Amino acid sequence: MCCYFTLTTLSTVGYGDLTPQTNFEKIIGIFIMILGIAFFSYIMGNFNDVLVNYDKKMGLQDRNAELTAWKTSLEKFTHKKPLHPTIVKEIDDHF
Repeated sequence: MCCYFTLTTLSTVGYGDLTPQTNFEKIIGIFIMILGIAFFSYIMGNFNDVLVNYDKKMGLQDRNAELTAWKTSLEKFTHKKPLHPTIVKEIDDHF
């Protein structure tokens, strides 16, 4: 009995008006809930995999133009003088 209520609570299916009356019905209900949890976990795992490996699956984007524009905007703080080559190299190495 406690296993049924625990799984019902964890699977968030709620208690509802229709409840299993016999032990066999409760076992079937538990089995269906476990299948639902497994299916939901599988779908969310695949979705998470897509998000984590987006760059690998979709190809890396070239962001060199954005980096160059950012380095050019840094020149505002050097009074229009070009950045020192060692700083540019460190920025390039970091990104």
